[in-house]
Amino acid sequence: MKKALLFIFITNIVFAQKYTLKVNIDGFGNNKGKLYYQVVDTKEKPIKQSAEMIDNKRVIVEVKDLPAGKYAVRIFQDENNNTKMDKGMFGIPKEPWGLSNNIKATFGPPKFEDTLFELKANKEISITLH
Repeated sequence: MKKALLFIFITNIVFAQKYTLKVNIDGFGNNKGKLYYQVVDTKEKPIKQSAEMIDNKRVIVEVKDLPAGKYAVRIFQDENNNTKMDKGMFGIPKEPWGLSNNIKATFGPPKFEDTLFELKANKEISITLH
């Protein structure tokens, strides 16, 4: 019995299902610069990140091979190509940005927990830039 349970446990680890997250991003005012994105885990550790070209004021990102779990997506449009999100007074972003679940900032940064979503199958989400 113990050997059978151990076999099932090891099989589940070896053949753990991986999923694809498709992120549709819109709300661009222009095609300037690049879109930077990060997929982060519940500890805000980046799992996947990249920069994508903006085409026709849209970007579609496909993140493959993600194990089941909770994640958040953070994005910003680097309009001036300096590889960082420019901020103004009081840390307010000067470049377009967005978060999963389309969480907006109101009187300070949004709560990270509000940006988390569950991934347990292939999933498609949309984010609109602010």
